[in-house]
Amino acid sequence: WGLWNTTSTITNHLTTTDHARIQRTGLHPLNPHHALTLFDTALQSSQNQPVLVPAKFATSVQGAPPPLLRGIVRAARPAAGTGTGGVPLVARLRGLEGEARTEALLDLVRAQVALVLNHPDPRAIPADRALVELGLDSLTAIELRNHLTTATDLRLPATLTFDHPTPHAIATYLDRELPAGEGAREAVRAETGSSRGLAALHRRMHDTGKHDEAALLLVAASHARDSFGAAERERHAQAPIKLATGPGRVSLVCFPALSAISGPHEYARFGQAFRDDRDVYVVPSPGFTRTESDALPDSLETLIQMNVEGLRRVVGDGEPFVVVGRSMGGCVAHAVTVALEEAGLPPAGLALIDSYPIDAASREDMGWWQGAMIGGMLERIDRFDLKLHDDRLTTMGVYNRLFIGWQPKPVETPILLLRAAEPLPGTTVDPEGRTDWRAYWPVAHESVDIPGDHFSTLEEHSGSTAEAVRSWIERQAG
Repeated sequence: WGLWNTTSTITNHLTTTDHARIQRTGLHPLNPHHALTLFDTALQSSQNQPVLVPAKFATSVQGAPPPLLRGIVRAARPAAGTGTGGVPLVARLRGLEGEARTEALLDLVRAQVALVLNHPDPRAIPADRALVELGLDSLTAIELRNHLTTATDLRLPATLTFDHPTPHAIATYLDRELPAGEGAREAVRAETGSSRGLAALHRRMHDTGKHDEAALLLVAASHARDSFGAAERERHAQAPIKLATGPGRVSLVCFPALSAISGPHEYARFGQAFRDDRDVYVVPSPGFTRTESDALPDSLETLIQMNVEGLRRVVGDGEPFVVVGRSMGGCVAHAVTVALEEAGLPPAGLALIDSYPIDAASREDMGWWQGAMIGGMLERIDRFDLKLHDDRLTTMGVYNRLFIGWQPKPVETPILLLRAAEPLPGTTVDPEGRTDWRAYWPVAHESVDIPGDHFSTLEEHSGSTAEAVRSWIERQAG
């Protein structure tokens, strides 16, 4: 019964988008009863030997062999850049100018977005709505990039949807990169600095164990970035993004981490878990999407003031809300909570998802921390084929610099610290339990362990993370 209940919970956390993505790999789901019977048989008969796993394959996926069989079954390769209808995209764009050309590219982007998000009507996808609001996460972002790469014959960066977060922004980018005449060219400008310069130097320092030196390098390089002060904050503020809507009385306002791969997308699955339950928002920090200005806050006070104002734009006076922060975003969330209490607008709670204080690496038993965290970030860069821009690394350096010396102050707001139950590779785990590798917070709080590691708590384990936050909110209300 426990296994069946667990399987049902996992199934419930799979969205229609998840199911559609799995089927596009060429796999059909097994009946849960049949799957559990096979699983039980494997456990009883394997005797530590390899087990053949039955799977239901589709004979083809969009007219081609399923991805798992494409190294075995030979299929004709479609012409590059044909997009839809078998007509090369460049040929379809020939003769189109201005708005007509942009609209054709927007139609292409909408069609591919509809495919990866299992959206029934591409025309109903708003051109200027952030795709993360529609449910785009890290996996579907890479899938969308791959589809658009095939359709355009451009070498598109894996950070495409992070740098250009709306369909219109992506269409504008493609318009700029696609030629007006025959033949497509590679869009390499977006990846400048990914194979040399700061990004490569930072990677080499990490690979040779110089983790602290690599962090100092980013802080030093961050001084080259333009900045803006409190008086200019409104011009540089990014609009909060709504991830879910529901009748729940307590809403959630989330602050992303501040690493080089951070952004609103990291809360996409978490937000989907609250759909039709309660309102969930993300307040972005400057520097993680392409804008006309790449300037960053000149001080921690400017950043926190911007984030408080972003939060107040989505939360009405007197309405209860919980502030959420992940990783270093927990430092932002705590600082915002302090500012809200000082302004007489205390949150109903502060939820920290595997957050450590900014000086964790200086603790005697935490020498592993910097290397494990950066190693986890770089592993995801490799896994998802992300090519880092130097400006994303210097953005990370700016925020690290702004938080130097910061410590969380005691607050009246209840704090929940959700600690990842699985250590990252490189974590020092004391088998005798004399030291604890798990996340900690230096002011009064309640701790709960959740499935996953530092990153996967908001990836494949986002459903259980959301459930832990939901249960805590209900306990606070009771």
